[in-house]
Amino acid sequence: MGQKKKIFNRDLKFNKFSSRFLKVFALAKQDSCSQQSAIQTEKLLKGEKVVACCLIGVMALSLFGSAAFAKTLRERDQEVRAKYQAARQQYLKEVNWWKTTRQQFLNAKTKYRKFKNAKNRAAYEKQARAFLEKTVDVLIRKLESLKNWVSNRRAISGAERQTIVAEIDQDINWLKEKKGGIATASPAQIREKAKEIREYWKKHRVQVKKIIGQIWGARLSFVIERFENVSAKIATKLEELKAAGKDTSQLEAWLSDFDQKINLAKEKRDKAREKYEAISNLADANQLFYQAHKFVKEANNYLREAHKKLVDIVREMKKMSTSATAE
Repeated sequence: MGQKKKIFNRDLKFNKFSSRFLKVFALAKQDSCSQQSAIQTEKLLKGEKVVACCLIGVMALSLFGSAAFAKTLRERDQEVRAKYQAARQQYLKEVNWWKTTRQQFLNAKTKYRKFKNAKNRAAYEKQARAFLEKTVDVLIRKLESLKNWVSNRRAISGAERQTIVAEIDQDINWLKEKKGGIATASPAQIREKAKEIREYWKKHRVQVKKIIGQIWGARLSFVIERFENVSAKIATKLEELKAAGKDTSQLEAWLSDFDQKINLAKEKRDKAREKYEAISNLADANQLFYQAHKFVKEANNYLREAHKKLVDIVREMKKMSTSATAE
C-alpha cells in the first residue's frame, strides 16, 4: 500500500508539472519570429508590406529613382516574403503535429489516472516522451522561422544579422542536444529535461522579442532615411522650378506636410525602441512588446500617409516639368 502511494505521489507531481509545462508552451507558441503572439506577428507582417510598398513607390513614382530598380526591389521583397512564409508553414505544420501528440499524451494521462496498471503507465510514459520530443521540434521550427526572417532583413547591417543568426543557431543546437536521450528517458529524466527546456525557453522568449524590436527599429529607420533623402531632392527640384518661374507654393506646403509625417514616424519609432529595450524579463515582456507594437503600427501609418503625399508631389512636379519643357 505504501509503495502504491509513493508511485501515485510521483505520478501526481508529473501530472502537475505536465499542466504547468502545457501552459508555458501555450504562451511560447503564441510568440511568432519574428520576432519575434501570432496575431501581433501577422500585424507586423502587414506593416512590413506597407513599408515595402512605400519604398517601391518612392522608386517607381519619384523623378529620382528608376522603374527598373523599383521592380527589382519589389521582386526581392516578394522573394523574401515567400521564403519566410515557407519557413512559417513548416512551423505551423509542426504545431499541428504537436497538437496531435499533445492530445495523445493527455488521453494516455487520463487513461492511466483512471486505470492504474503497468500497461497504461508504460503508454503514459511513452506519450510523455513523444510529447516532449515534439515540443522541442516545434521550438526548433519556431527558431528556424525567426532565423529565416532575420537573415533576410536588409535594414540591419550584415554584422548585426550574423550576430543574431549565430545566437539563434546556438539556441537551436542547445535544443537539439536536449532532445537527445528523450526517447529512452525515465519519468524522472523526462521531468528534469522538460523543466530545463521550459526555463531555457522562458529566458530566450525575452531575447526573441528584443530581436524583433531591434529589426523593426532598423526597418523603420531604413525607410525614414530614404524618405528624408527624397525630401531633400524634392526641395532642390522645387528651387529649380521656382527659378523657372513656376508657382511652387502648393508643392512647398505638401512637402512641409510630408516632412512632418516623417518626423512623427521618427517619434513613434523612438518610443517603440524604448519599449523594446525595456524588455528584460518574462513578467513584463508581453505588455512592453504590445506597447511597442502599437508605436510601430502608428509609425507605419505616418509613413503610409507620407507616401500618399509623396505621390501627389511627384505627379504635380512631373506636370510642371513637362510644362516647362514644352515652353
